Amino acid sequence: MSTFTLVHHTDPEIGFQPIESWNAAQAQLIGTVHCNYPRWVEWLCHDISVHVPHHISTAIPSYNLWTAHRSLQNSWGEWMQPERQFSWKMLREIVDRCHLYDRGATYQSFAQHRARR
Repeated sequence: MSTFTLVHHTDPEIGFQPIESWNAAQAQLIGTVHCNYPRWVEWLCHDISVHVPHHISTAIPSYNLWTAHRSLQNSWGEWMQPERQFSWKMLREIVDRCHLYDRGATYQSFAQHRARR
C-alpha cells in the first residue's frame, strides 16, 4: 500500500499551490495521479490505483471506481494529471525527485532546498 501512496501523491509533476491560491475542488483532481498497474495487482488491491475518484469521495465502492474515473475523465479530464504506467523506472524517478514542504516556497525538491540554505 505504501507504494500506491507514494505513486499517487508524490509524482514530481503534481503542482502544489500556496494556501492563498489553493482550491479544494481543484486539489482533489490535480493533487493525485492515476497509475495503471498490471490487472492482477489492481484486482488484489481492489482497484485502489484508480485513485482520483477516491479523492473525490471515499464513499465510492471499489467496484465503481473505474466507472467514476471514466466519468471524471469525460467531465474534468483537462484538470487531471496525465495517467502514468507503473514501472520500476517510474518509481525510481518519484523517489529520486521527492519534494519537501517549505512554508515560504510551498513544495520544492531536495536540490532546491539545499540551494536555499
